[in-house]
Amino acid sequence: MAITSLTCPPPIRRFHRFARTDYELLETAIAAHEDGRHEESLALTLRHLLPNGEAPNLAEQAFTFVQGSSRVSVELRDGCLLARVRLVKLTEESLTTATLRFLLSRVGGSGRLYQPRVNGDEVFLEYSDRLNRLHPHKLREVLRQMPFDADTFDDWMVAEFRCAPLDREPHEPLDDDERDTAHDIWHHHWTEVDELLTAAQRTRSMFFLNEITAYAVYHLRHLLPLTGYIWCRINDAADTFNDTDVDPTRREAALAKCSKEMRAVPPEMLDASLGHGRYALSPFADGTPSVLKSNLGPGNYMDTIQRLHNGGRYMDAAVALIGTYNYLLARCSWQPDIEQRLLEGLALANGKPWREAAAALLEHQRQLIAALDEDDDSDDDAATASDDDSSEEQA
Repeated sequence: MAITSLTCPPPIRRFHRFARTDYELLETAIAAHEDGRHEESLALTLRHLLPNGEAPNLAEQAFTFVQGSSRVSVELRDGCLLARVRLVKLTEESLTTATLRFLLSRVGGSGRLYQPRVNGDEVFLEYSDRLNRLHPHKLREVLRQMPFDADTFDDWMVAEFRCAPLDREPHEPLDDDERDTAHDIWHHHWTEVDELLTAAQRTRSMFFLNEITAYAVYHLRHLLPLTGYIWCRINDAADTFNDTDVDPTRREAALAKCSKEMRAVPPEMLDASLGHGRYALSPFADGTPSVLKSNLGPGNYMDTIQRLHNGGRYMDAAVALIGTYNYLLARCSWQPDIEQRLLEGLALANGKPWREAAAALLEHQRQLIAALDEDDDSDDDAATASDDDSSEEQA
């Protein structure tokens, strides 16, 4: 029997609140660096990167922060900044040659500011540079990307190459109710993905294939606090099935293979990849009105969805809209009111037939964008009134 709806349950993943990134601080840090005020530039860059916490004074002591399962240490040594994340420890059981090959081919590489290092039996990622060469954009790239790579590669190396974990930050485990719900979401998700893939193979629509491959990733990323080895495997497969430049037949085969493997994952392996992490740096992009409007506002994408709906292709329209809402919640950090509106939109589509789900989300999308436009108009009116008051005072 063909699939007739999608489930959109409330997420188990916790939404982290991060202060908006202050890009004026970054510009000030760049100006300080160009003026030769390198220590001031470093302090300003750290304040820009860590809006939720106190920026450290590296001149006084080293600093360590937690990013998922990674512990990142940053310190000053004789006028040089050293940033390091420990990855894994080599043991007698480790596949050392395969580990080193993986480090050189996947973890390291030309053009990357930080590189893998091996010291005795310890493997870590490291970046080092003198303060007078430490442009704020360099430090920003290192501290934003290096912990995410460590968070990804350490679990892979433990599982695939028999390395031992090293200085990892434990995640908070799910409680019993969360665990049971997570397992239900997991199995239901891959069942739906299989049925959507069957529909894509029948319709041969590139638009629909693109939507279901994105849905396969972002629906889970939105709902579950997935980490570790399982998430590495999904991302590795997604490099093929969610890449629009890859041959469609290869993408379909990669998604089918991934879905089969994920449905066969033992419960204890899934549990090991579920947990609530702590993050000093936001792992999400800033959710802004412009991001919302570029995905749900007037434009080619929404015009295509509207044409599909008007033409009776309700499944295509509904899957695209549900997938877009999932994508926005999975990739971006939003203000609470916008986040709640996006969740309400998914709740409207939960378990509804394609036609009803598509119609509900199209109406919800219109109201959401209209509300943003009203907010923009209110801000413009307030700014104009403020300018008028200022002019009267000056007069």
